[in-house]
Amino acid sequence: MGDAGQVTWIVFWHWWALAAVLLVFEMMLPGVVFLFLAVGAAASGLFLMVMPSLSIELQLFVFAVVSVLSAVVLRPTLRRLQRNRGIDENLNARGEALVGRTIVLDAPILRGQGRVKLGDGSWSVTGPDMAAGSRVRVTAVQGTELKVEPAP
Repeated sequence: MGDAGQVTWIVFWHWWALAAVLLVFEMMLPGVVFLFLAVGAAASGLFLMVMPSLSIELQLFVFAVVSVLSAVVLRPTLRRLQRNRGIDENLNARGEALVGRTIVLDAPILRGQGRVKLGDGSWSVTGPDMAAGSRVRVTAVQGTELKVEPAP
């Protein structure tokens, strides 16, 4: 009978558990969204640990404000870090990284068709007929075929 008006108190570690769950979501899903919410939840837990009598309204206010502020502050920093990490934009388009590169033919190009070995792979090449040992420049990639022209 006395339970109807009783307020359930949130303990600081409840916010931290929410932050952990949000971080798991961040790792499992694409994009960067749940990270900012996790920062807000962790901050709410910290505020609640320092001020145990903080009302639920103020806890939610801290959660919302810190989440938005962390998004505004951290998003540009995360983008800059990602650019500085040196991620190759052509990581999954291996051939695109070869465009503009000069290579030496290890086999001749006959009737516009040939093959060349690069690293641990072999590529089909198309271009004007040339002898083995000729220097060529890759001008384009179409699927697994390199289009080449004589190198200057």
